[in-house]
Amino acid sequence: MGSSTGAEGLAPHAAVLPVPTQGHITPFLHLSRALASRGFVITFINTEANHRDLKDIVSQEESFGYGGGIRFETVPGIQASDVDFAVPEKRGMLSEAVMEMQAPVESLLIRNMARDDDLVPPVSCFISDMFPWSAEVARRTGIPEVKFWTASASCVLLDCSFPRMLEKGDVPVQDRSIEKYITYVDGLSPLPIWGLPRDLSAIDESRFARRYARAKSYATTSWVLVNSFEELEGSATFQALRDISPKAIAVGPLFTMVPGSNKASLWKEDTESLSWLGKQSPGSVLYISLGSMATLSFDQFKEFSEGLTLLQRPFIWAIRPKSVAGMEPEFLERFKEAVRSFGLVVSWAPQVDILRHPSTAGFLSHCGWNSILESVASAVPMLCWPCVAEQNLNCKLIVEDWKIGLKFSCVTMLDPPEVMARDEFVEVVERFMGTDSEHLRINVKKLSEEARRAVSSGGSSYENLERFAQAVKIS
Repeated sequence: MGSSTGAEGLAPHAAVLPVPTQGHITPFLHLSRALASRGFVITFINTEANHRDLKDIVSQEESFGYGGGIRFETVPGIQASDVDFAVPEKRGMLSEAVMEMQAPVESLLIRNMARDDDLVPPVSCFISDMFPWSAEVARRTGIPEVKFWTASASCVLLDCSFPRMLEKGDVPVQDRSIEKYITYVDGLSPLPIWGLPRDLSAIDESRFARRYARAKSYATTSWVLVNSFEELEGSATFQALRDISPKAIAVGPLFTMVPGSNKASLWKEDTESLSWLGKQSPGSVLYISLGSMATLSFDQFKEFSEGLTLLQRPFIWAIRPKSVAGMEPEFLERFKEAVRSFGLVVSWAPQVDILRHPSTAGFLSHCGWNSILESVASAVPMLCWPCVAEQNLNCKLIVEDWKIGLKFSCVTMLDPPEVMARDEFVEVVERFMGTDSEHLRINVKKLSEEARRAVSSGGSSYENLERFAQAVKIS
């Protein structure tokens, strides 16, 4: 790996830049910790608004004192809580904010390159998220760019196949119930139409072009780090990815790489859930969370809530403020009171701690990649409710490839999907939580053991990250 520093004896210094949303900031923090524990100095670049929300995390990093250390820098930009992918205007606001970050990020990198500081050496590499301008900034500053992909390797391969999907008429997707499989994506098992990303339901040439260009750009990037592990997605998947980018490596699940460092939330976690869990029977609780961006319609929320009331099974449901469109606070309070004897509703939960708790039996999830890795590593099967982005693809991997979860029928419906009735909710949850799903628990336990081995000394992800770290140190 080429570098403009080459200062012998200085610690390697990585400037790290995530897209300013919770689902991207979290894995970038985990990567930063893993590299800091290997002697790197890390400059973590975040928006000013998000940095204010990270104040507790910042003080935690300073107290941990990882090998090289993590320092924080800010640029103007959007706040994670402003992003709602269910609202087109909000998606557009994020895209505009991401483009506006280019100039201040470039100025910040130039300042760091010019540093003459014994404690903070010049930047050795720029570890960037899926910014359309990051390669240009790296070229102009002379800093080698490393891409960190926070989703699955399978998603990259799918993005690279967009032109062929357009040519064959498989996108845009109009009806997810069509019984057809896409079999021409190298490295992926046959993919049903319902497994294609939700945003491929409408034709948008510019969006297709951006995603394809982003995926193909990995061919010219020195390294591509993927928050996954080879034993999860398979050697064929990663070989297909290396055919695109020879130095594409799996380095996850990163949240388990540095012991005791899984906290990375912008929002205050409600720890009441842990004491409540301690009072429940082992293997009895359904944990529900749709992540940091997904939203439910009010009609769908009512079907979920009525289904839970009928089931009378122990559950924890993390419901973010404004995550249910059109719901009055009074309605939520009445629901909390109705289920108080067997359920708990919180605004934001300590997810990893909940998944690791012996009382937790299953996870009803939006199938975000961070949540998948946390669930797999904790040996908790998943009940899939994919909402946005590549989450339908993730659902397919969970249900058909790894066989560690179930899905609801609405995944295969028209876009937008119809409201799923409480009767189906009750039937599927009963099946998911019952003895008929024991095979899911057996399968996810095997994958959990593979995840633990992957990040342990000698494991695939551990050795991949070591190899990358050594390449940067000697450059």
